[in-house]
Amino acid sequence: MNQNFMHDRVKTIYVLPQLAGVRLDYTLGEELPLFGPLAADKLVHGVGYNSSERRRALSLTVHETTSPVYRRWLDMLTRCYKSRAAAYEGCTVCRKWLDFQEFADWFVAQTYSGAKDAELDKDILDPINKVYSPEYCSVVPRVINQMFRDTRSQRGKLPIGVSIAARGKGFISRISKNGKHFYLGKFNDPIAAFEAYKAAHSEYCDELAATYEGKIDQHVIRRLQTYSRHIRD
Repeated sequence: MNQNFMHDRVKTIYVLPQLAGVRLDYTLGEELPLFGPLAADKLVHGVGYNSSERRRALSLTVHETTSPVYRRWLDMLTRCYKSRAAAYEGCTVCRKWLDFQEFADWFVAQTYSGAKDAELDKDILDPINKVYSPEYCSVVPRVINQMFRDTRSQRGKLPIGVSIAARGKGFISRISKNGKHFYLGKFNDPIAAFEAYKAAHSEYCDELAATYEGKIDQHVIRRLQTYSRHIRD
């Protein structure tokens, strides 16, 4: 065997330890941004920055702060690092998206990003996810995003889709579709009322999956097709 066999086919690549602006850590498994923050950068909410000038110097695509996607980025940072809302407690943004340019690159590449009702979601694909990142986030229509929101604080102890009937006699089942409420029936117990809601909700998920097939992330389509409400939701 030729002793130089491996040397003919292997090249060594040297990587500067702070090429991305922060020391590279290969143990984390997290993708880093192309550029880290500069010491002189004024950070948004103490974490966010904009690498536009360095990108422009390399003739890379640059997203302007006057674009709609900049507001999306600001809103995301605000939820995680300024909001006191319970829904965003413990939420963070991945290191790559702390750079506005990296977030904008991802957002504009999403199929539904140009729609007026487009919303950024972090937990449709993983209900317990608390990190805004390319792995877990999706851009979806508002109507789909609303379907996965936690409304327990608004309805009390009753199952989702269930309310007490007038005069406290029986339980009403309703479902909201496209912003409108639809009456599903009156029942003697809350479990039966919930089962009616659950069946209607599954049908609605199938309708939305068919409507947005090819228009949004296929992972979200599959989530809709397999989504089933639990009485403890």
